[in-house]
Amino acid sequence: MSKLLQQAEIVEVNVEDGKATLVFLDAEQGEIREVNFNKKAFDSGTKKWVDNEEKAAKVEGWISEYLGLTFDTVAQAVGQKHDVYCYEKFNSLFEVEQIAKFEEDMVGQILNVEVTGVVDDGNAIRIRFEYEGETYESKMTYSTFLEGKNEWFVNPQKRTTQYAKFEDKFGIKVADMQDLVSKTVMVEVKKAFGQYVIAEIKPFPKKKGKK
Repeated sequence: MSKLLQQAEIVEVNVEDGKATLVFLDAEQGEIREVNFNKKAFDSGTKKWVDNEEKAAKVEGWISEYLGLTFDTVAQAVGQKHDVYCYEKFNSLFEVEQIAKFEEDMVGQILNVEVTGVVDDGNAIRIRFEYEGETYESKMTYSTFLEGKNEWFVNPQKRTTQYAKFEDKFGIKVADMQDLVSKTVMVEVKKAFGQYVIAEIKPFPKKKGKK
């Protein structure tokens, strides 16, 4: 959940090593809120921030869309006023969907929930649902993260397999995946690879005579 800070003024902009920090003033609360635009991506292998063309392009797009500037001229944003979405660990100029994760004490639980959204983001089919006021998701991933490149890459064979699995599991074509929204599904909270807690959606019951 986020708190909306309406029409806060940018009072300072700091730019250093590919990262721009916009400082917004919340005069009513006597607080500041920082919004970061970082053109670099974190490399989990080297534990360092590294250049990333895709991330840089996204940042340039956001700065153009919301501030009417470029990264090189972002310091000129001082004095602009914008709505700021304030989350627990970060702030943003646009609403960011927060995906919750189940804790280990939920492993083994079977939940009946309603699907609230389905999206294929180019790396996985993400099936979203709500539980106790928070949004969770079950992923059918078909991409692999290469540490050396610090990027996700599609595995075409795995994508074909996951698409077929989706259609067999729900009796719905991938092209019609939005038909799954609002349907009730059974979710099992379980551990994957002995360490990750995931939400696995169970297949719909098949009609008699069908395999």
